[in-house]
Amino acid sequence: MDLDEAIRRRRSIRRYKADAPVPREDIEAIIEAGCWAPSSTNIQPWRFIVVENRETIAAMAKVVYDKFQALSKDALRQGEKRVAAFCRFLRSYTSFFSDAPLVIVACTKPYENPVLKMPMSTVIDKTKALGDVGLDVKPIVIDTVQKSVAMAVQNMLLKAHSMGYGTCAMDGPIAVKAALREMLDIEDDLEMVMVIPMGVPETTEVEAPERLPVADVIRYHSL
Repeated sequence: MDLDEAIRRRRSIRRYKADAPVPREDIEAIIEAGCWAPSSTNIQPWRFIVVENRETIAAMAKVVYDKFQALSKDALRQGEKRVAAFCRFLRSYTSFFSDAPLVIVACTKPYENPVLKMPMSTVIDKTKALGDVGLDVKPIVIDTVQKSVAMAVQNMLLKAHSMGYGTCAMDGPIAVKAALREMLDIEDDLEMVMVIPMGVPETTEVEAPERLPVADVIRYHSL
């Protein structure tokens, strides 16, 4: 599939064929595409937890639904009607993947600079102690790992689409990450970034939402 075609035709898919599992060779080809994403100093901080068990996937979706349902009820009891309505929307919007044949949880490992040989949180503390010179290193030593994982996920979405699978990149389920971490026995040194349900789409006729024209999102700064 042509790259431009894959970019323009990929959609966020929320309904999958129940009788069409994703073979492991396809899963690994999709994850390999993610592993070719760029990362700072080539640390490759991404780690992927592949959930194939349907009961586990349904349980993941249920805990997401139940947590937002509980928050909605609490908000309503306290007179926060708008918050309650928002949580009612989120309970389904973030738990639709209950019937997906496959879920990939994209995680990141903490960044340790290969030159400094110390955790990046320590680097931040040490640079702050040196004084304020108008330099913020957090985006390049802490946030960089999540950016790397996001780029890896985009590669995976495009690869999956080119192979005939539908996906949806979700961060909503991360709101209940403590419950998901326990359920999936996720290692303490991994941080969850996205949840990606995947499968053969029930339909490929998903209309593309309108995109802003390039003229509205670009600004040239010319000296």
